[in-house]
Amino acid sequence: QRVAQGRVMLGLALVCNALAAVAMRQGALGHSAVVRAPAMPRAEIALKLSKRMALAEKSVDSEKLYTPEEALAVMMKVASTKFVETAEAHIRLNIDPKYNDQQIRTTVSLPKGTGKTVRVAVLADGAMAEAARAAGADLVGMDDLVESISKGDLDFDVLVATPPAMPKIAKLGRVLGPKGLMPSPKAGTVTTDVA
Repeated sequence: QRVAQGRVMLGLALVCNALAAVAMRQGALGHSAVVRAPAMPRAEIALKLSKRMALAEKSVDSEKLYTPEEALAVMMKVASTKFVETAEAHIRLNIDPKYNDQQIRTTVSLPKGTGKTVRVAVLADGAMAEAARAAGADLVGMDDLVESISKGDLDFDVLVATPPAMPKIAKLGRVLGPKGLMPSPKAGTVTTDVA
């Protein structure tokens, strides 16, 4: 397990601090962010490194402070597997979650998406239904869509509802809730702008 941690440690530290810098630019942090490659002591990692890990270790200077752009460039250069690698970021924000004003919970839309095609269903009628169809919604309807959802036909990934549809889908909470499909204003899936 320590070997796996050592292999991942290189890319993770670079990405974590790069994402912290992005968050800082967005105003979430009050200080500048720099990236420091993790020091990888030989006692914690297997003595014999693979060729890939040795190359990765040579590419990073553990004493140098990298800018986020440099860190991402190094991480992309070091990536050498035949599959699409994943980078995970853990950012320490020095907040106390006991206080409501210090809690952070949000979602981020990636600029180029995740590569997954998303099927969108829209509960609307009239002009809003036409706007949803024009915007490319996969399923559009009101009573007929509510009926099919109540029968268990959940052939969509996201359900967007207009405010007039909310009383009609209140009874669908037991079907939509466990699957995380229930529209809510906080998630931005209850809106009058369906286009």
